[in-house]
Amino acid sequence: MRKIRCHYPSADSFSEALKAAGEPNALTVFTTDSFDPGEEVLLEVYFPALPGKMMVRAIGQNWHSARPRLRVRAGGVLRCTGTEWGKLEFLEKVGLGRINLTARRRHVRIPVMVEVRWRRQGSTEFGMAALSEISEGGALLLTNEPPEGDEEVIVEIMPPGSERPLEVLATVRNISNPDGVGLEFVARGMGGVHRLREVIRRLVEQ
Repeated sequence: MRKIRCHYPSADSFSEALKAAGEPNALTVFTTDSFDPGEEVLLEVYFPALPGKMMVRAIGQNWHSARPRLRVRAGGVLRCTGTEWGKLEFLEKVGLGRINLTARRRHVRIPVMVEVRWRRQGSTEFGMAALSEISEGGALLLTNEPPEGDEEVIVEIMPPGSERPLEVLATVRNISNPDGVGLEFVARGMGGVHRLREVIRRLVEQ
């Protein structure tokens, strides 16, 4: 899958690019890297309000070359579906100032949707669940039988392209979220932190 970079000069320009696409779940991108209708690409999105870059999978709708005389930049429209569109909705809220990425958390939670297994500390019985957002500091766990506040749990995350899951120890810190329970990861040395960062990178880019 090809990676296409599209960096916007401001949060407002990103919001305008969403509106300019003219259809739901779509984004206007400015790039000299051409793409074909129906081609799946990996889009690298950035604008100044973000602390880093967001990787989004998208499908080409149309692309056109630059038209200098008409002051038209090279680019086109990409469409996203499912959780990938959820990433753009997240970015739109950041651009509109509805989410302050530096206000409460030291680590920015990135929207994902990945199936995981989890168990209570000291138990051998696993339950199935999902993570809908993640950072190296914690995650939001979606499960039908949520653990209690301050309870310690083990979460198994399967990195894309790996045959072995990553086991992460976490403490339940937030049980008031209607969508799930907020987890705080417990660091196990810098080796564990580095591996967690790599897993997050793969989840975002998959």
